[in-house]
Amino acid sequence: MSHRFFGWNIFLGKRAYKAALSWQLRMVRYRLAGTIRDTLFYLEHPDVVTVGRDAKEEDYNCVPKNIEVHQITRGGAVTYHGLGQLVVYPIFNLARQGKDLHRFVHNLEEGIIRTLAAFDLPSGRRTDHTGVWIEDRKIASIGVAVSQWISYHGAAINLYTDLKKFQMIHPCGLPPEIMTSVLKETGKKVELEEFAARLTAEFSGLFDIEFSDTDLDEINEIIDMEENTQTL
Repeated sequence: MSHRFFGWNIFLGKRAYKAALSWQLRMVRYRLAGTIRDTLFYLEHPDVVTVGRDAKEEDYNCVPKNIEVHQITRGGAVTYHGLGQLVVYPIFNLARQGKDLHRFVHNLEEGIIRTLAAFDLPSGRRTDHTGVWIEDRKIASIGVAVSQWISYHGAAINLYTDLKKFQMIHPCGLPPEIMTSVLKETGKKVELEEFAARLTAEFSGLFDIEFSDTDLDEINEIIDMEENTQTL
């Protein structure tokens, strides 16, 4: 099968949420300008709580003062990010995907479902909530935003996350006990990079994009060249 589009795939490792958010917003501008390709950013965050547009204050008013809380523009309510959780931020031009936000979210869910199946963990959807579920337990959360049809924010998959950390919030407005992880369900610790590689392969087919590995230095060089050209 030949792919219509080409994209980038980058694993950033552990990154502070504030820095990652700033980087996302910058990438949205350059994706809109056509400077960069559709890009999958993979990373994990130190302890942080993010508050989406649909959040209620009572869902996160028990967060300790030593945990950062960020009010953000994605859809959805409150969620927790921490070590052992793989976060993926697709900076995609959805104009090339039919400008269909529902299909975009569906494909994010589908990619995660297929990847979990590759690790012998059946999962699926629920009609009343987004994300990926194992029966009545939630293993992946999804919250996206779009600016001029460029996507940002994304999905978080609990691989070996400390699930006790969800006790300080009502994740997506739900009881914290619903959250689960690959480790809890299977007893196996799947490394973030291993899961990310398989997820990229699934996204490649779903979004019709052929991804190649890149790094921040390469992307920064392309952006610097573009900025220098604009100042000439």
